[in-house]
Amino acid sequence: MNLLFSTIIICSLLNGALADSFNFEHIGESPENSDVSTSKGVGYSITFTNNWTQENHPFRYPPSDPHWSRFVYASHSSAYVMWQDGGTATKGIENVAEFGSIFALQGAIRGQQNAGNVLDDVVGSMIGTAFDGATSISNEDLCVDASHPYVSGLGMVAPSPDWFSGAYNVPLRDETTMTWYRRVRVNVYAWDAGTEDGDNYQFNNPATTGGVISAFMAGDTANAVFVSEDGSGLRVLPVGVL
Repeated sequence: MNLLFSTIIICSLLNGALADSFNFEHIGESPENSDVSTSKGVGYSITFTNNWTQENHPFRYPPSDPHWSRFVYASHSSAYVMWQDGGTATKGIENVAEFGSIFALQGAIRGQQNAGNVLDDVVGSMIGTAFDGATSISNEDLCVDASHPYVSGLGMVAPSPDWFSGAYNVPLRDETTMTWYRRVRVNVYAWDAGTEDGDNYQFNNPATTGGVISAFMAGDTANAVFVSEDGSGLRVLPVGVL
């Protein structure tokens, strides 16, 4: 497959409106279209820029060693679901969210590749120190084609019980023109995998029974992880953008 051009950038912005689903929301001019037909396969580079910081997410922010695990991304058809809101975390998702381990998820992706539901997968580098502007870059371009026009991915917020960020089923094509997007920039938020108890950044907590994947939401107090308060009230700021 020829790798033609495009870029997915994952970076945090503070002033975007909150997404209803907290899965993803486009920023600015995103998505930017191209004149490249989806009949041609293309490749996308993926960069994550951190904005999970003490200033932006002050409540119980870890006093030492805030970092991100490696990220895993896959291009796929609508038949594959890596993870989704309200779903049950697979062992692969659980291992990423709890330990930052990507191997079980990569094994599951290999199985889906054999079944024809996943085309390609790439790994984004870990962020050893989560300072504002720190980046994770994919080790190679992610290939997509007409049968596999979506991308899903995630990485662990660390330390944490079972928290992660990423996005699922992000479309990379314009359904009207059937052309590939040149560039995509979307806010992404923090998620709870529903596999381990805990309301702060400590890990090694009791396992959760019957938990489901859910986004962190702003309630009625600022004393909650990922919640911030400003003149407009309580809100959950994005921790990145895919």
